[in-house]
Amino acid sequence: MFITFGLCGSDTPEMIAKYAELGAKEFFAGFVPRAWLEKYGWEVCPNRRPLGSSYNYMQIEDLAEARQAAKKAGCRFNLALNAHDNGSERLNDLRALVETVEKLEPDGYIVADPALMFSLKSWGISRALHLSTGAGCFNSAAVRFYCRHFNVQRVVIPRKVTLREVRTMVTSLKDLKLEFEVMIIGYRCHFNDENCHSIHSGARCNLCGDVLNGHLQVSRRFPDNWKDVVQAMYDDPYGQLVEGSALDEFRKTMNKEPLPPAPVSDTPYFARGMDGVVTRAIYHHCGLCAIKELRDIGVDALKVPLRGIDSFKMQSISTVYDVMTAENPTPEYCRRLVNSPSFCADPQSCYYHVPEAE
Repeated sequence: MFITFGLCGSDTPEMIAKYAELGAKEFFAGFVPRAWLEKYGWEVCPNRRPLGSSYNYMQIEDLAEARQAAKKAGCRFNLALNAHDNGSERLNDLRALVETVEKLEPDGYIVADPALMFSLKSWGISRALHLSTGAGCFNSAAVRFYCRHFNVQRVVIPRKVTLREVRTMVTSLKDLKLEFEVMIIGYRCHFNDENCHSIHSGARCNLCGDVLNGHLQVSRRFPDNWKDVVQAMYDDPYGQLVEGSALDEFRKTMNKEPLPPAPVSDTPYFARGMDGVVTRAIYHHCGLCAIKELRDIGVDALKVPLRGIDSFKMQSISTVYDVMTAENPTPEYCRRLVNSPSFCADPQSCYYHVPEAE
């Protein structure tokens, strides 16, 4: 079992070397050239992480340095191309992007869109594919479909698959030479990624961002002229602080039907105490207690998907590594590492529910 870790544009070769020292054995990253941003805007991203350098490498030279740093540390390096879909108008640019990255000899590509998988095949790209969570492989039949058509090396098991279902899937696919990967720290997507057209669209007022205590507050769609509002704010920020300005009209549009207030928690432990609040900011959601069972099942990779989150990266890697390499990491052992009773007592903190008896 090993840790695969997401890089972003701020991760330097020195930082990558440090991540490897702490236990990461594989890295993945996104690449969005500036020409792509100028053509399609920051909302359209080939790898499910918009907003440019906050999440992605934007210069091929920087990506090359990251790839070389991973290789020097003895780690694998994959490129994420896991957008849900890729319109035909973007295929030529995607091909140019892939052919540029191919010169760096990545170990593989993380892909969600079957159409892009067929395109890669037609372009003569034969590197190993990792089926992203966005591919939605909830059972062995779906995995076998992809394996019949493509050079699949790994299946990233969807976030909402239970431990029992993980075991069933891994066991039923033993005849195939596959690696299996699960999420272990980070956001536990309510829409399991392949159904998410919310935060991954680049919007900051989004469905899962407005979740509190398991209750969904559905955000309204921005008006069509919202980019004009942003431009007006950029051109004359102080001029927007008056009635009738573009920003004022935008505010009125968004507030015509105010969202209901979030209900008071039904869970007695939710956000009780500063330890719970701080720990939630660090881990978001956590699957440490499940690592022992995942290891026994035969899961190969633990994904720490912290692209775009500069804080707590090293702590997250070292904590996952500690649990992964422990001989018997019981739930009590894991909870001592987290050191936040209120965070661990809240069932919503868990990626995979592990009963106390286990």
